[in-house]
Amino acid sequence: MDVEEYLKLFPGESREHPRFMAFAEAVLAQVSDLQALIADMQSGFSIAYAEGAQLDALAEALGLRRYDAGRNASDGDFRAYILRKLALRRWDGTNEGVSAALPEGVAETDNQDGTVTVSPAGINTELLPVPAGVRVSS
Repeated sequence: MDVEEYLKLFPGESREHPRFMAFAEAVLAQVSDLQALIADMQSGFSIAYAEGAQLDALAEALGLRRYDAGRNASDGDFRAYILRKLALRRWDGTNEGVSAALPEGVAETDNQDGTVTVSPAGINTELLPVPAGVRVSS
């Protein structure tokens, strides 16, 4: 909501005092600017939009390093690695839930012995964080 919309919310009696309304407009303008700044900052702290050093800093806050994803991992590969690691942290540990912790398009087979075998078709397995009890077949 912009400043004018907020000013319209003041009762009619307040709007009859120009100095008060000028003060309210000045304060609301600062709040509006702050809202815009916060919106811009959110995109800077989003894994989806961060690049280079910012992506490295976000990953480090999660306890991850680019080196873990491969020495020459691109931003896209590193971003996918971070998102997979986050999915793994949310995984409930069940065989049924393993598909949520793995990238789309990965075939999985429940071995009925507490393990699952996955076949990562066309996916770089070095960048694939594998949950315990999951075997990777090439």
